[in-house]
Amino acid sequence: MDFDSAYIDPLIDDWLEQLHEGIKEQENMVRADDEFYMPFVGIPASVISAIFKITHHLELGTDTKYLTIHLYDKFMCNYFWEVYKTESKSGATEASWSKICKTISNRSKLYLISCLQLASKVDLHSKSLSISQLICILRWIDRKKEYTKNTIITSEFKVFKTLGFKMPFCTPLQCIEVLLAATGLRHTSNIYETSINLLDLAYLQHEQLYSHVQCLAQGRISKSEVDKRNLMALKTNSLFLGGCIILCATFFLYFDNNIAKGIATKLADLVDTTYTDIWDVANILLVLAIQE
Repeated sequence: MDFDSAYIDPLIDDWLEQLHEGIKEQENMVRADDEFYMPFVGIPASVISAIFKITHHLELGTDTKYLTIHLYDKFMCNYFWEVYKTESKSGATEASWSKICKTISNRSKLYLISCLQLASKVDLHSKSLSISQLICILRWIDRKKEYTKNTIITSEFKVFKTLGFKMPFCTPLQCIEVLLAATGLRHTSNIYETSINLLDLAYLQHEQLYSHVQCLAQGRISKSEVDKRNLMALKTNSLFLGGCIILCATFFLYFDNNIAKGIATKLADLVDTTYTDIWDVANILLVLAIQE
């Protein structure tokens, strides 16, 4: 056993337990009536693509890239929910709602950069962004406005406060890294890089991916409230997505079919799902990747 294994292996079970707890908490939030969280509703594919381009241009790490996505998605949901509760009490009209939505939209780029700023600060493998860098980015993506140091600082605080001063623990990247360790695949040549490419695809095509998943499970895209909640809960299950991505990566790395089936069985056990579900979704990812 190498030093890396000696250090990591005793921690894997604890990491998996924490991930499962985090996922359960997210699922409960989706199903709760007194909270508002709809995964990916606040961050369309065009915004995800912009985050990918910005982080690539600034040579930021993968943790920063994915954490920015989750921070922005969560922030927009929390922010809208705060505004909704406040305005509902004051009896907002259709005209006032239109004005509110326009105000949120006008500030969205600033809030996005604040999420990027927060993500870069907690990524140990990335460099923290300076105020001057953030202003340059904003000039690049929003040339119609002028931003000051005070604007940047105020926005960062507002975003972090709206997030409850919490950073998401359970992202798909973290799940992939833990599952690669738990399956003994983390040293397999190119599997991490392939998984990252597939994760990018899953983010950019999340609507297509989960529409296919829902059709596979139900034979149709259901519009009932229960089915919508179930689909949203599935979208929050980063561990399930991570397992499907790793299995799909083995398809691209030409693993023997029997070996791939064995990996699928192990991943299903770790993720707490069925072999059929993880195999089917991995194949949906495979088709999307080939089409891409």
